[in-house]
Amino acid sequence: MCGFVLLLVVEIIIGKYAHGFIRAYIGDVLVIPLIYCFVRIFYVRPAVWLPAAVGGLGILAEMLQYFNLCGLLGIPKGSLLGILLGSSADFADILCYAVGVLLIYAAEWRFGKVFGHTDRKEV
Repeated sequence: MCGFVLLLVVEIIIGKYAHGFIRAYIGDVLVIPLIYCFVRIFYVRPAVWLPAAVGGLGILAEMLQYFNLCGLLGIPKGSLLGILLGSSADFADILCYAVGVLLIYAAEWRFGKVFGHTDRKEV
């Protein structure tokens, strides 16, 4: 839960104040761990497939942007749903999502329980 809140605050700050490289790429890298942390609030069992599934969700969203889902459904770009779905597809976003998935696997391998084990002692 703390990871989700922290990443959400970082994403809001990036969305509101950042420009250039940070907004274009770092925000896209961090959105995948953000969604992953949100899902982990509800799905707590070890699941080695979950980071890849969240990355797949990001790729699906990018594909829907490519096919202009918002335009097809008549969703205004400035609406909340329009912002969440996005309006422009970019191959670089898929690479950012892949980096986000790799960050999740690295963090879970080092600190977490996604693989069903941990080096930390339970207290």
